[in-house]
Parts: sequence; C-alpha cells; structure tokens
Amino acid sequence: MEYKKTMSNVSRLIIVEGIVQGVGFRPFVYRIAKNHNITGSVKNNGGRVEIIAEGSCGNIESFIHDLRTEKPAVSQIYAIDFKEIDTSGYDDFTIIKSSTEKTPNSILVPDIGICSNCTQELADPENRRYEYPFISCTECGPRYTLTRTLPYDRQNTSMFDFKPCTACNNEYTSPADRRFHAQTVCCQECGPELTFTDNTGNILSKGKAAIDECAKAINDGKILAIKGYGGFHLSCDAFQDEAVKLLRSRIGRPQQPFAIMTKDIETARQIVHINEKEEKLLLSSKRPVLILNKNEDSDSGCDYEELAPQLHNIGVMLPYSGIHHMLFKNTSSNAYVMTSANIPGLPMVIEDEVAIRELGHIADNYLLHNLKIENRIDDSVIRAFKEDHVFIRRSRGYVPEPIELPFDIRPSVGVGAELSNTLIFTSGNKAYISPHIGNTNHFETAMYHAEVFDRFSKLTSIEPESWGCDMHPHFNTTKFAMETGGDIVVPVQHHHAHLVSLMADAKLDRDAEIIGIALDGVGYGSDGTVWGGEILQASYTEHSRQGHLKAHAMPGGDLCSYYPERMVISMLRGHVDEDELFALPFELKHGKMELKMVREQLEKNINVVMSSSSGRVLDAAAALLGICKYRSYQGEPAMKLESYARKATERSLELPVTIKDNVFDTGMLLFELYNKINENEYSVPELAWAYETAFARGVSEMAVRAAERTRIDTIGLTGGVAYNEHISYRIRDIIKENDLEFISHSKVPCGDAGISLGQAIVASLKKEE
Repeated sequence: MEYKKTMSNVSRLIIVEGIVQGVGFRPFVYRIAKNHNITGSVKNNGGRVEIIAEGSCGNIESFIHDLRTEKPAVSQIYAIDFKEIDTSGYDDFTIIKSSTEKTPNSILVPDIGICSNCTQELADPENRRYEYPFISCTECGPRYTLTRTLPYDRQNTSMFDFKPCTACNNEYTSPADRRFHAQTVCCQECGPELTFTDNTGNILSKGKAAIDECAKAINDGKILAIKGYGGFHLSCDAFQDEAVKLLRSRIGRPQQPFAIMTKDIETARQIVHINEKEEKLLLSSKRPVLILNKNEDSDSGCDYEELAPQLHNIGVMLPYSGIHHMLFKNTSSNAYVMTSANIPGLPMVIEDEVAIRELGHIADNYLLHNLKIENRIDDSVIRAFKEDHVFIRRSRGYVPEPIELPFDIRPSVGVGAELSNTLIFTSGNKAYISPHIGNTNHFETAMYHAEVFDRFSKLTSIEPESWGCDMHPHFNTTKFAMETGGDIVVPVQHHHAHLVSLMADAKLDRDAEIIGIALDGVGYGSDGTVWGGEILQASYTEHSRQGHLKAHAMPGGDLCSYYPERMVISMLRGHVDEDELFALPFELKHGKMELKMVREQLEKNINVVMSSSSGRVLDAAAALLGICKYRSYQGEPAMKLESYARKATERSLELPVTIKDNVFDTGMLLFELYNKINENEYSVPELAWAYETAFARGVSEMAVRAAERTRIDTIGLTGGVAYNEHISYRIRDIIKENDLEFISHSKVPCGDAGISLGQAIVASLKKEE
C-alpha cells in the first residue's frame, strides 16, 4: 500500500496476525516504534496484535518494514493489515492492557526450548537466577502448557499464581530488559519451586536441594518420575543397564524402545549418527525426539539392546528446560531414559496426586513442582530418513502452531481416528492440529479427547460449520461427532482421509487428483469390510478403489495384531499342506489348544474378519522369520522386520509378485518366503530385505497401472507403513522410474495422527457442495 505523502503526521491502525503472542512481540513493537519516533500503542486482541502508529509517512513505512523483517525469531507473521485512522496526538508509545475480544484463527505459540541466554544465566554464579530451573524470557519457556485462555497475558496462565517480586517486576516493566513484558518472568524469590519426595509423596527436600537429591537418586540407579511443563517422564540413567531393566520390569514394557535425553549434542553423536540437518533439528527451539540410526561403532557406554531391543534406531532429544540442565550438571551420567509416564494409549499424567497414586509402584522418587499444567502435551517424535524426515507424533514444540493449507475452506473440525488420535480445527487456509491424544478406545482417553476439543475450540475461536469423522460406527470419536455435531457431521472413509491429508500436506490444488497408496493396519472400508492396503484414485472429495492387497481372514479378529502367527496360518492356508502347516513350530500363547482353535475358526468361518491390512502382511513375515511372534507395542513386528532387513549384506534375492485383477496376492508372497526359508540358503536379514522389496514392488506396480488407466501423473504414499524407510524409498524410486510424480508427507504425520486433517477438509468441501 502506498501512503499519501504529507508533511504532517498520519495515524494507522495495524493488525498483525500469526504467532505473535508469547514471543516478545509487543516489546519488539515497542522498541521499533521508539526507534522510528512512532507514538501510539500496542495490545493483544484475542489471537492477534493491534497497533496504533502515529508519525510521519516515512517513519511509519520504515516502522512497518522493520515489523516484517526484524520480528522475534520464534514469531511468525501470516498477515499485516492496516488502514488510515484519525490522529489522536499521542505523545508516547505504550503497551496497553489486552482485549478479551475473541478472534477467529487465534494462535498461541508452542512451548519453546530454553534459549542460550537463559542457559548461560542458569550456569552463571553472578546471575540472580543462578541454578533456578524455571528460568525463562520472552524468547523461551512454556507457553501452550500453562495457558488457560487467550489473550496470552499472565492472568490467563498458571503463572498468575505467582506474584512477581520487585526485581522481576522491574525487569517486566523495563523496555531495555530481555524480560520486558515476559509473562513467565520469575525467580527463586517469587516463582515456582521444586520438591523431591519419596514414592508416597512425602517431601524430602525443596529447591536446589531437590535437584541435588534427584541427581543422587539417578546416580544410584533409581527410577524417577520427573514433572515437566507438559506432564511427567519416567527416567533413569541410560548407561546403567540394571536401572533400565528395572524400569522395563516395573513399567511392563519388555520390548518397547525408550527415548533418551543426552546432555549435549556431543553425547548424542556418540550414541547415534547425526547429519547436519538432523543436528539443526535437535538443537532447534522445538527440541523433538528424533529417531536416528544407532552409532554402534562408537564406544558410547550404553546398551542398545536394553534401550531399543532389536531395532536399528533409537529416539534421542536434547534438554529443553532448566530442570533438565540442572539435573545433568549434578549427575555423573550424560544420558537419561526419558519415557512418558502413562500407560500406552492413555493420557499423560499431569497432576501430582494422580502421579503419586498411579506411578508409585514404578518410581522410587518424584521430582515435583507447584506450577500447574493447564494443557498436557507429549514430546514430539520425528523419524529421520536419509534425505528428509516425517512426523510420528506432532506435539510439544509444534502444537498449537497451525499448518498452512493450499486453499481456503470454511470452518470445520476433524475428530480423528481411534488410535494415535489427534483432532483438528480448520478455517480459511489454517489448520490447527491438537497434541497427541492416544487410543480413544479407552474411556479416559475419550474423555481427554472431549477436553482437548473444548480447549482448542476456545483457543482458536473457530465455530465449525461441518464435522468430519471416521466411517466406523463404533469408534468413540465417531460417536462423539454424531452426538455433538448433529446434522453437520460427514463420515469420511479412513484411507481417503489419509490421502486428503497427504494432498493438503503436499500443497496440491483444490481440483487435484492423485493415485494414492494407503498402507496401514486397518480401516473401515467403503464396502463395509476392513481395508489396509489400498490403491485409490482420490480427489479432495471423492475416491474410488483401483487396487488392493488380497483380503485374508483374521482368525480371532484383533488377536491377529498381537499374535501374528495367526496371520501366518491364515495366509499360508491353501498354499501349504494343512498337516505340514500345522506342524510348524508355532509359539501361540495357549499352545496346541489355541492352534486347534485357530484351525476351527478358519474352517468354520467363526470369529473371522476379512482384511487387506498391510500391517498384518508385514507382521506375518516377521513371525514366519522368527523375528517377532508377539506384539508387545504398536508396530513392533514390522519395525523389527525393517531393522533385520537393513542388516542384509547380500540383496540380490528377488521374490516373485502375483497381481491379478488389480489385487496383489500377499498370501502367495508369504508362500514364496516360506519356500526360501526351507531352502536354508539365505539369512534372515536377506529374506526380510527381499520380502519388503517385493511388497514395495507389488503395491508400486498396482499404483503405476492405476495411473496409466486414469491418466493421472501423481502418486502419493501415506499410512503407517510409510514410516518404513526401505519400503517408502523403494516405492518412491519405482514411481519415479515410471516418469510419475511422487508425493509424501512432510508436516503432517503419515499415520493415524494425520487423519483428522483429511476428515476436516473433506467435511468442509462436502458441506460446501
């Protein structure tokens, strides 16, 4: 916009939308206003910032230029709108009280990892916040986890329980100070306090002494429950094998990989391989858990098999709070196990009394504090590939930061899938994905889902005109949508939601069409059967099935996901003589009695579900190869299959692929694997590599044929199987070899955590039609 040049002062009302609350944006505006001789005011208004700027045209132009280019590093500006208003003759520039007006698409900044300035002050004996773990400033610290409502001011956060002392208040009101208008400003005299307790909650020490005793307990091999800003972690010394074994025993996770936190990037590099891009991500203010390949050539001192049994990679993160830095300063260990303190699928524990009640049989001691957690949040988890990375869990550091859509849609909500649930609010070209919620099949998680829905509704001020949910009628999320959303609910097929999420993530135009490869565990199909290995022709509103994996019987239904040998029996039945098949050395939980039951279920078609699930196909191979015969955590058999495949030194074996009438016969593929096993000429890693390669080739060939039939030149991959690096890259290479464009996820999880986005988009566009 060009200003009319006059010699007199003019006045502009400037509206800034974006991530502009909780990042020191108002102090920043104050400083540049002073630099450019601008008078007026700045305030938070709902989820945006409003500025009145009076000055010469030239000064205001320079002011707006700096507003765009010199903004705080962790802020994001989506739009700046301004209009001319009458001058009021301001004689100064001030930060004024925030307005409580609700604005759509309100945005709250995610929690920010501790900055370098605060880290230095924490370690400086001359600084008044020396060794105070709740140190923060306008550039770092908790935001989302302590905010009750917008605008982001201290009275709307749990920090309101702590009245700033004179010294902190002076910093808060001093324009030259780094903590000018920092809502989390506090110190030892006026801020939250740590306590160290036994496993029944009896207080043993407070303040710095609490850190000292907690550090000593870690050194002594004990299990700690540590309260952070967003919930509790269970922790121990990652280098003490007996402590890790004890944690596994108490928590009941015999095989599940543990994430670890290392003291610094140098320690992390001894444990995992880190390239330049990965180092940048680890050191970023978001501080995610990054799943990286183990550095087994290094003498790191940790037992990889205890931390991540039978896997080639392990999750690593760096300290992101003062508490973490203080613990590392006082322990002999440079790496801790840091695993969420909750039963898998259930919400993370956030209340002290609940933690003491529910974790007392696991933790020896607790490190607690009296800062209330308003919004629980898990660590974000990202899987690093050779050339890029994909989100497994998009949570701390990223939520509630929005994702930008390729086109505008009307206000809508997606309530998500049953497992790995998230929900999402969308409006215009912004989508606000919630933190990880979990398995909504559990009552507690379903209640948490409703709680997050209410919280995000208030934070975003979006009133949905349409609701998207899964087609499965028995999901708690579907029931929630039907009961709450009424006649504006649109059921969306599971795999279509996956693909629409992918299309939006890849920024495809509204009229785009793709051939989508959707590979996951199970999803309710459009024909009422269970899908899971699909080739779909998809637009943002429609889909048609162009190919799929052969449907196999799942004897015992969901039991097959826990005992994959059941799928081995089902998939090989008809290919292998029955006496030979049932004479195999199966290790079912109830032995021969269960084997007989499975046989009867298949023969009489009792308690059998037909499914084209990709997950069960990979699980069956892991079981047949003896890699994993019982699933103790989600995705375990397929994850271990991938890790074994990577060990293959010889990769020349090819297994034939059978496709007839656009159906990939995965039973025949498993039979080919069975025959190669019996030849005793190939190692388990060679066979695993060959099986994954053949699987990728089969689904790719179906997708390429579908692209040729439909004359669509873009193919995309989504679903939980897309986390398998070998399979994903092989599919990508085959697609590109056929001169077709390949798209994959970058900002949205490719598993069920990304489904809510697809649901919301489909629902909005369908209602619009």
